[in-house]
Amino acid sequence: MTAFYLSKPYDPPQAPQNLPLDRPWALLGGNSPQQFMKSYWHKKPLLVRGAIPAFELSKRLGEPLDSAIPAEDLFKISSNDAVESRLIKAKPWTFTDGPFKKKAIPSLESPDWALLLQGMEARHPAAAKILSWFRFIPDARLDDLMISIAGPGGGVGPHFDSYDVFLIQMSGRRRWRISEQKDLSLNPDLPLKILKRFQAEQEWDLEPGDMLYLPPHIAHDGIALDAGCQTWSVGFRAQSYKEILQEGLWRLAESLEEIPGLEKRFADPKQTATSQAEQLPEELIKQVAEKLNSLKLDRIETFLPGIAAYLSEPKPQAYFDGSAHDFSPEEFSIELAKRAVKPHPQTRLLALGARIYCNGEDVTAGQASATKKAWRALAAKKQFKGSMGKIDANNSLFDAFEAGWLVF
Repeated sequence: MTAFYLSKPYDPPQAPQNLPLDRPWALLGGNSPQQFMKSYWHKKPLLVRGAIPAFELSKRLGEPLDSAIPAEDLFKISSNDAVESRLIKAKPWTFTDGPFKKKAIPSLESPDWALLLQGMEARHPAAAKILSWFRFIPDARLDDLMISIAGPGGGVGPHFDSYDVFLIQMSGRRRWRISEQKDLSLNPDLPLKILKRFQAEQEWDLEPGDMLYLPPHIAHDGIALDAGCQTWSVGFRAQSYKEILQEGLWRLAESLEEIPGLEKRFADPKQTATSQAEQLPEELIKQVAEKLNSLKLDRIETFLPGIAAYLSEPKPQAYFDGSAHDFSPEEFSIELAKRAVKPHPQTRLLALGARIYCNGEDVTAGQASATKKAWRALAAKKQFKGSMGKIDANNSLFDAFEAGWLVF
């Protein structure tokens, strides 16, 4: 049994609300967030030794750190049917979706397996704190934090991702091999998306506290070297333009129901007799063109509300228990003056100028200025505390609290 089992758990700090974007960060290898985004983001890999300095410092003091979440806790979380989990085994490759009973998961010392747990920021405060470190990247791009725990030799095979990812080593060691190869064809005979011809170009063994950043389409293969190896992956969203436009158009079409003038029936008193009855009438084309022009459907600002609403939608697996809250609007207002309300870990908030979208809805439309101010604070700072005065039952902040989207 290796020494890291005797380590104390790492307690990650919450990132400050105002991140120093122009100062060097250990997390980014001495680069400031501005330098990192300019030189590395979406461009080239970056290996950072000692990205979390506390690990190396504690090791020197003879008190090595272990992962913030023990293996037993991860196994319990994997038994929850609301959690997206996968068990992957090699030799031969097999793939199983959770939830999992503990007996279904191999022992930590058993070789060639990996358990993957998605959306861990909603399941454990330590994961949520780690995620807060990366808010120098727009919230609209962030997906979630995935934890991989594995036995020796465990991994998911050589593969590539279509999105950026930060791979943080939290417990044990993992050997990463990467390649910028152009051949990204997959093996059609395997149940996982494993590259058919992986040719490693660089290789590193990451210790706890180290981090590897990879832009999209960099081939990589991570193999656990120790029992209970944990890698925490911060992943980002990468929707296709087709998906973004389709979702934006769909929400735009829904918004047309709020325009009374569009309820009028098409009329063509200027239609002339025609010898080409099979052709779409010029009068119809002309009037529809006029309507489109008046709706400004050729302007990006017309589409942005729908796109913002789409990108603020929570993950499909998100679950909110509003029944846990039993406050009247008056009680909610009193409590809000005493302590801060925060977004539920699975809630997504996005701003489009002064408009705030929460879980797919514009929560600032038609609201009082105090409510809009509260929502802007929640979107920017992830918390709000203050006097709201009298709150009625139609207040979007109270509605979100009742739905479980916000919590004290």
